[in-house]
Amino acid sequence: GLKAALFTTSTAAIMLSSSGALGVATGVIATNNNAAFSNNVGNNNWNEITAAGVANGTPAGGPQNNWAFTYGGDYTVTADAADRIIKAINVAGTTPVGLNITQNTVVGSIITKGNLLPVTLNAGKSLTLNGNNAVAANHGFDAPADNYTGLGNIALGGANAALIIQSAAPSKITLAGNI
Repeated sequence: GLKAALFTTSTAAIMLSSSGALGVATGVIATNNNAAFSNNVGNNNWNEITAAGVANGTPAGGPQNNWAFTYGGDYTVTADAADRIIKAINVAGTTPVGLNITQNTVVGSIITKGNLLPVTLNAGKSLTLNGNNAVAANHGFDAPADNYTGLGNIALGGANAALIIQSAAPSKITLAGNI
């Protein structure tokens, strides 16, 4: 009865936790310039990422909903998948060329250890900083919610391009670059 139901629920929670479904994001690393969210494995622009934050040599597709990704070099990445939700972006150890927003995109955090990520928003597209997605370091980095220390200059590239900020907590968010 109740004991069996509790055991089954606990077992399911443990299984979800180990699969990454409970707050531990899946991640990929960009391995070539001009990587795009829509890339499949055959494009060879992304790799699976190790817990240490480096490419493991196994090709992967672009980041999916609720994934995180790392810039593996000084690249341009194109956010070309409609309404993609990215938990976090890591630009540490690189001088990223940029993130081109060609479809509406949501990002939880953008972290760095120095260099900033410039972002260009195409006409009619939006970047939403929702701040409520934190990432644990199972794929190379930790990213607390509402951390945009890696966000650089933002270029609004045409009519109706929009930067939307929806902070998870009522706290100040500092943007380091220019808009």
